[in-house]
Amino acid sequence: MADFRLNQNLRMVQTQKLALTQKIRQALEILQVPSLDLENLIKQELQENPLLEQSGPEERRVDEKINADENREREESWDEEPSRSDSKEDDTLDILRKLDEHSGDSCTGPYRGDEEPWIREPPSESTLYEFLLKQVWSIMLPRDLEEAVVYVVYSLNRHGLLSLPIYELQSAWEGDPDLIVQAVKIVRTLEPTGVGALSASGALEMQLEELGYEHDSLEYRIVAEHFSEIAERKIKDIAAAEGVSPHTIQEAVDRISVLNPWPGNEFSSAANTAVIPDIIIIKIDDHFEAILNDNRFPHLMISTRNRRILESPGTSSKEREYVKNKFRKASWFIKAIRQRQETVTRIGEFIADYQRDFFERGIEGLRPLTLQIVADVLGYNQSTISRAINGKYVQSPKGIHEMRFFFSRALPGGSGEVSSRTVKDELRKIIETEDESKPLSDAKLVLALEAAGMEVKRRTVANYRSELNILSANKRKRY
Repeated sequence: MADFRLNQNLRMVQTQKLALTQKIRQALEILQVPSLDLENLIKQELQENPLLEQSGPEERRVDEKINADENREREESWDEEPSRSDSKEDDTLDILRKLDEHSGDSCTGPYRGDEEPWIREPPSESTLYEFLLKQVWSIMLPRDLEEAVVYVVYSLNRHGLLSLPIYELQSAWEGDPDLIVQAVKIVRTLEPTGVGALSASGALEMQLEELGYEHDSLEYRIVAEHFSEIAERKIKDIAAAEGVSPHTIQEAVDRISVLNPWPGNEFSSAANTAVIPDIIIIKIDDHFEAILNDNRFPHLMISTRNRRILESPGTSSKEREYVKNKFRKASWFIKAIRQRQETVTRIGEFIADYQRDFFERGIEGLRPLTLQIVADVLGYNQSTISRAINGKYVQSPKGIHEMRFFFSRALPGGSGEVSSRTVKDELRKIIETEDESKPLSDAKLVLALEAAGMEVKRRTVANYRSELNILSANKRKRY
């Protein structure tokens, strides 16, 4: 039998690897950050860096030339004797370029008009807690009770339900425990109806009561006693337990389905997010062109005035070092944003050409497209493409779509020309037009797709149906 032993020893091994410095991480962040977040990032940088400023459209051509000449001279004077660390800092984007195998400098520049367009600001809406507290303060409660109500409001989760049972709320409350019971009752009188419930079924019960349903009504009993079976669409089981027909249960479930088991979800921050396209694709003559929609971003430049003030003969060496660091940071920031915009533009141009059938005919013309295909054609790394399309949107004659929409695999086992997204859209249309009393099984859906010229396996249909959040045939059946 072999004798196994564990030994510890120290060795020196020389390896070569690329370290992700803070600047490289920030460059990656700028590449993948959505446009709305980039606006905030630019505003923050403008506030923090005195050598960075923005100019109006009429100043751009002159400022760009003056800044380019002066910055080149200044950069040369500062880099006459660079230290090892300074060299690494200045070369950040070159390192990033190697990291992502970035190549190609012949990028289409950003499209800019002569005037700054008016951009509609997304509406500022109240959060769930702000909405509830406004109602609380309008009631004019006694101080101790009001504090208890505020405590309960902040104990609600993002769905508007109580995250803790009442006895646990009382144990963490430093005041009178009876106030918590009163506070919970008050919270449950607030809008939207259902907040303060201990569960989703409890929220539905509160909404049914608000609509005038008695506790012995069929709808109330279904929610109170058969809530889990509703989700499973076990209509026959509920009907047998209640002694009524499946059709009666189906009608009752339809009335329940218009209610909201998560009353706080309408205040979700996702609902307040504005979608602004990064790329606009338009048809010119017989081809499509991609235009970078970056007019809403301020034009950044190195501040000549502020730099000269900070570089006056009376400035100390410490202050000059401060100016030097701020200059490098501003130059890098401008260069990183330019690289981001050029990358997004090139991807948009590729999509405009590659997916022209989609822009002409719609979803049936969408071609399979992978990140690797774009990376090979444009000379980027696949990870660069993935970062660049993250959170970006494209406006075209077919509407606004997330940039990832144009990337989809080819149909498994097919010719490679049919996109899986096209098959999913056809599958959705078939199910939408089926007889609800006799929904199509996955095997019949396969036959329907074959009739549309798409050969798909049953397992693939089941997977696509699941991705589309479409229930199986027995759960789609209506009585």
